[in-house]
Amino acid sequence: MQASSLQPKQQRGFSLVETVAALGILSLAAIPLMQLATNAVQNTGRLEARLLARTTAENALTRAISSREPIELGLFEGSETQMGRPFEWDLTVYPTDRPTLFRYEVNVREEGRDQILARLMTLKSVPATTSASESPDGEEGE
Repeated sequence: MQASSLQPKQQRGFSLVETVAALGILSLAAIPLMQLATNAVQNTGRLEARLLARTTAENALTRAISSREPIELGLFEGSETQMGRPFEWDLTVYPTDRPTLFRYEVNVREEGRDQILARLMTLKSVPATTSASESPDGEEGE
């Protein structure tokens, strides 16, 4: 017999117990990382909804402000789809202390939900109307 075959072989690598322990420690570290990733995805979805709601509010206000129709006071409702997501808006027109100035307020929600995701307000000034008996220079006609 050879002398080298009588010596025990050195083992290399990890034992099963060491491998299981390492996987347990890794899983304990991975759970909070997965929760962090999940929260990041949820926050991104909420921010996207708010951004799209703000775009919807800006669109509704722009249409109302640029309209040449006479201003009507009250509540107006509508819906709009942004990137495949439906939103409902309501536009309220209020009078102010000045007869030629009106306040517009728009609120936007996701369709079927109550939470307001975007709220914008602006003012619109309209020219004062002159009566037919007044001339352009402000003097009364004959």
